[in-house]
Amino acid sequence: MPTRKDFLSTSGSMMGGAWLMRLSPVIAAIQGCASEAMRDGLAFVTFTEREGADFDAFAARIVPTDDTPGAREAGSVYFADRALQDVLADLLPMVREGLAAMDERVRASFPDADSFADLPEARQDEIITAIETEDPGFFFFARTLILIGLVGNPEYGGNRDGVGWALLGFEDAYVYEPPFGYYDRNEHGGVAE
Repeated sequence: MPTRKDFLSTSGSMMGGAWLMRLSPVIAAIQGCASEAMRDGLAFVTFTEREGADFDAFAARIVPTDDTPGAREAGSVYFADRALQDVLADLLPMVREGLAAMDERVRASFPDADSFADLPEARQDEIITAIETEDPGFFFFARTLILIGLVGNPEYGGNRDGVGWALLGFEDAYVYEPPFGYYDRNEHGGVAE
């Protein structure tokens, strides 16, 4: 069975990677807003309270908390909320439709439940499995927002306390040591390392 680290490592498909590269300056700006929201405990700016709770529960099942923190502890929902307010606002209708369809599925499958967030985890997993098959566009985009919020630079929001980096084994050392490329050969005695 794949580990969480394997899942996170393989989730960055070429299309997802290209999308992230194209939007990296935008993502940094969004993360700055998300950081302020997490720090200040602000309300959602795009999601309704129910949408936010459902998206947060969705995120917590995509990268669940176990012996390590997951997407909920990283604050992925705040990153998504801010992203959909501004730079990715044109995708907000798709996300809202996806959350509404998820809510309809919950009511049809579990009439006693008030919302997706109120379901037990096993039932949430059933709903997510159905969504992944029936609405792959929403699933892919929501998962992408969750993963960006999980592993983005904590300085800009999401990845609260570096929990996503810890999952990947990334150390924020900012220390660069040889081997460098040919352009550094003069700094190392004329030998490129």
